[in-house]
This record gives sequence, C-alpha cells and structure tokens, in this order.
Amino acid sequence: MQLHLAVSEQQLRLIEDHRDIAQRQLEIQEDVVKQQLSKEQKECLQLFRLTASEKDITYEWYKECVEDRVQDTCLWFLDHPKFQQWLDQESGSLLVSADPGCVKSVLAKYLIDSALPRSAAICYFFFKDGDQNTTRQALCAILHQLLSQRPSLIEHAMKKAAVDGPGLVNSTSSLWTILEDAVQDRRTGSVIIVLDALDECDEAEFRNLMWHVDDLFRSDASGHGKLKYLLTSRPYEQITSNFRSLSEAFSHSIRIPGEEESETISQEINHVIEYRVEQLALEKRIPARVKTALSNRLLGIQHRTYLWVYLVFEHLKMEDFKKTEKGVESVLATLPSTVGQAYERILSRSKDHHMVRKVLSIILAATRPLTVSEMNIAVNLEYASQSFANLDLEEEEDFKTRLRSWCGLFVSVYHGRVHFLHQTAREFLLADIASQATISSELRWHGSITATQAHTILTELCIIYLDLFNSEVSLPSYNKDDTDRYIANRGFLHYAAGAWVTHFRQSDIADDATILRLAASICNQHSRSYDTWFKPYCADIEAKEHRDLTPLLWAAFHGHKNIVQLLLKKGANIEAKDYRNRTPLLWAACRGCEDVVQLLLEKGANIEAKDYWNLTPLLWAACRGCEDVVQLLLERGANIEARDPDGETPLLLAARKG
Repeated sequence: MQLHLAVSEQQLRLIEDHRDIAQRQLEIQEDVVKQQLSKEQKECLQLFRLTASEKDITYEWYKECVEDRVQDTCLWFLDHPKFQQWLDQESGSLLVSADPGCVKSVLAKYLIDSALPRSAAICYFFFKDGDQNTTRQALCAILHQLLSQRPSLIEHAMKKAAVDGPGLVNSTSSLWTILEDAVQDRRTGSVIIVLDALDECDEAEFRNLMWHVDDLFRSDASGHGKLKYLLTSRPYEQITSNFRSLSEAFSHSIRIPGEEESETISQEINHVIEYRVEQLALEKRIPARVKTALSNRLLGIQHRTYLWVYLVFEHLKMEDFKKTEKGVESVLATLPSTVGQAYERILSRSKDHHMVRKVLSIILAATRPLTVSEMNIAVNLEYASQSFANLDLEEEEDFKTRLRSWCGLFVSVYHGRVHFLHQTAREFLLADIASQATISSELRWHGSITATQAHTILTELCIIYLDLFNSEVSLPSYNKDDTDRYIANRGFLHYAAGAWVTHFRQSDIADDATILRLAASICNQHSRSYDTWFKPYCADIEAKEHRDLTPLLWAAFHGHKNIVQLLLKKGANIEAKDYRNRTPLLWAACRGCEDVVQLLLEKGANIEAKDYWNLTPLLWAACRGCEDVVQLLLERGANIEARDPDGETPLLLAARKG
C-alpha cells in the first residue's frame, strides 16, 4: 500500500508540474485572446459572466471556496479503472456519486485544477443550492470558459447575440444552441464539462438539464465533437435513474458509486486523521505517546466522513484538554457522534441566540453570499434605526471576529464573503425535525428556521435599510459616477435595492405589519428612498430610459402581486401610463402574470385600455401565447373582436401561437 501511495504521489507531482506549466500557457493565451477580440466580441463574451457589478459573484468563486484536498486523498479515484476508461474515451459521461460530507466538490476541484488533461478545453460549474442552481447560470459559465479558451468559437455566440441582444443570457434554448454548435465545430477539439453537485440544481430545472445533456451527446455522436461530461452528485434516485437512461443510450456513459467504495475511502480518511493529528500535536504540543493514543482512538471510530473529521478536529482545537492519555480519553468521550450533533454544539456555544438566528436567516435567504461589510450592516439594522450613523458598525476585521464568536465553524468567510461551511449546514437548519426520526430531540437548532421565516427577516432588513435614505440630508444626482461613489459609502444598498422585492414575494408578512408602512414609504415616488433605489436598480423595462415609469407599472411588469396590492392600497393610480401608453394591466397581461391581472381587474382596471399601438390587454396576452390570461380576460368580458394594427383578432393571434 505504501509503495502504491508513493508511486501515485510521484505521478501526481508530475501532473501538477505539467498543470502549472499548462496554466501559465492558458493565462498567456487568454490575454492574447482578449487583445485579438473586437470590442463587440469582448462585450458578447462578457455577457456570459453574469456580473453587473463588482458586488456580483463569479462562477469561479464557487469553485475556489472549496477547500483543497489533503495529501494522500483522491488517489482512490485517480486509480479507479472506470476513471481511466473514461479518460481514454474520446467522448462519454462519468457520474461520481457519494454520500454527504465525502468531499465530492473537493475531488471535482482537484480534477479541474490538477488531474484532467490540459489539452482539452475544461469547463466547470459548481451548483449551489439557493443562489447558483439554474441551468442558465451553468450554461453561461460553461460558454464563458469555452469561448475564452477557444476564441474562434465566439462567432457562434455573435450570431445569437445579433438576434437576442443582452437578453441572450436569459434564453436557455439559445444558450444550448450555442454550446451545441461550438462543441461540434471542427476547431474545438476535446471538451470536458464538469458539473459538480447536481443534487443542488433547482429541482424544476434538473430534468430539462439531463434531457439536454442527452441531446448534446446525440448531436455530438453524429458530428465532429469530442465531448465528455464529469458529473458529481449525492446518490439520489432521481439523478441516478436519469443517468441510467443516459447509460442505456450511450455505451460510453459510466458511473462510479463512491458510496460503495467505503473501504477505500475509509483508508483515505485515515490519512486525513493522521495528517490532522500531526497538525494538532504541533499546535498543542502534545507528547508523542499521547499523540499515538489520540490517533489510534480516532482511527478506530466507525462510519466517519471527511466533514465529520473536519468538525471533530476543529472541536479538539478549541478544547483545553490534559495532554495525557486520560485527558485524551476524557475529551474523546465528549466528541459529537454525528455531523448534526457537531453543528448543534457549534451554534449552542453562543449566548446571543438572537444575532445567531439573524445571521443564519440572512445566509439562508440571500440570493448570493453577502460581503462581510454587507452582513455587518444587515445584522445591525433594527426598527429603531434612525440613520446610517446610528447603526454603530464595527471595523470589518472586528466584525469577522464577532461572526466567528456567534456562529463558529458553521459559517465561513472566503474572499470577503459569508457563506455556510457546507450544504449540510443549510439542510440542518431547514430540515423538518418531525420527519427526522434518527435525529435526537435534544437538537434545538435543527429545523429551527423555515425558508419563509428567513425571507421575512431579510425583507424587513432590506426595507428598513432603504427607508433610512428618507432621513438623509442629500442624495446623489442620477449620474453613474455619483451613484457609484454613494453606494461605496452605503454598502448594503446594492443588495437591498435589487433583492428586497424577491424576498418580499417569498415572505409571510401580515397585512397590519409595521414593515408595510415602511414599504409604502420607499415606494412613494416623492420620497428620497425611492429616488435612491428605484431608478438605478429597477428601471429595466425594455432596457430603455424610465420615462413615466411608476412603481405600480414596474411591479406589474415583474409580476409582483404583493407589491401591486400594497401600492394600490396606498392610492397608486391604477391607470398610470408609461411613455408608450401601457397601463399596469397591459404590462401584466403582456408578461403572462395571471395573478396580477386578476388583482387589477378586481380593483377596476380598464380591461379595454389601449397602448401606443392600439393593442388591448387581450391582444397582448394572445400575441404572447399567455393562455391562462386570455381565458381570464375573456371571462371578464374582454372584447374578442378587438384588432391589432394588422387587423388580426385575438383568436387569430392565439391560433398562430398554437
């Protein structure tokens, strides 16, 4: 075994040396590419990054925040015959499944960075439940990497961009078409796509994702491409059954069930334990005899995972135990036997449960990991907050220390962003404790926060923050440079302005809640708050200047029923028109927002309102193929004989849509 490890490690060192050389060559190549691409091509390529500002997180962050492998780990996979078989194939898919806490993401990161052949274009995406979990995001990340590494392929994206414009990144069908055309291009060569944590892909999108993976293989098999997929996931039936279908269709599809490699993985976990014991012994100056006793006891524990080992050693680092064999026995007797117990102990250490719950709720609900400065502001917001100066913010480093004292290892900070240590931490908080028979009733944090509660808390914090601008003496003019400087001094504005409505829609706020009064205040067109958040962040209808755009029109456009209801209750003009004479009802019908259409009709909106082109809500709904809205409008008496500028009726328009 030792000889095998020595040979494997020597091979890995050679691989890593070649990797470093290839990485430098790739960086040089990408710099050259950026210089060669035209301005329009660079703008097209940049679209796929999905970043509107420096506050937005790139797909690279989700890979880089995964910890690096410990020495002597991942070797079981590199030497696996099925992995070697997959490497030798020109095309095919490989699914690696394993239970939670078995470092699938660590393995994926290691393969991407060090072990996959650099002659191929390696593209990756790490799914993350809650904020990076859609097919659209995955496709954009993959295309950005592929087009950066194979710049001549940008022409495939340019063709679609000429038709779709900036909206290209919102059309998954167009994105799939670009990827299919690119991998079949003779100039592309080998492509390896790594998709990590498929189990964290949005459930509604997963089946469509696997269908397109299957379709891409069918197209690739009849074309010129050399496409490989490497997928990682928990061994969920929905995922493994979809992969079995893929395997039946293509003989080159392979699965490595890591959950069946328990003995091999257990040996690697032993190496991790030995490595961590050595580290702990150096830090705590543990005598050799005691160190050996500690190592032997930990090696004898059954049913371990990498995550459990990590949490246990962090627990040992914090414990002040005697450096004797009896001291070791004593501290080991207090070790958590499961990851859930470890999480409970971490969170129970804090005395400030209110702040812990606040932090955890923010992370659970946030549409992306907040920066440390954003989190600092958010947790200090209260209904009693009167001004920004009143927030009493700590210096960033001091706040990071306080975060650690509140949440311990449950929460991590990577490159200035706050996130959960592991996906199991999110699941630990959100799980339904009544359905978890194996979880001890003593766990008070387990299943303690619902998604709705988390969104309600973050809704309140965003609205409280935005309302503080009403107490400001002066605000910036609507000028990008002025606004950017202002935002830099008001660190939570970018997030609160862009996300508060999203959280509002998923919250559970009573009709008489205090926060509704503040929500009405920030939606008042004459308020300072409205001037600050609405124009820079929400005027995206048709990407045109926000001429005559009211909050009600904006809310109807986006289908935000709760906001529409709130604004109407506060006296908003239900027949307000934008510069193209479109009313809230016209926008809601055009966008297929049935619940908003129904609300507006109940409140007396003009069902026959006409816009600049003399189109009624019914004509718009029929033209867009919004069948439910068409049915609703007809039931409410909309004129079925209305005609568009070409003389076509709703019936003809609907028939054309099929």
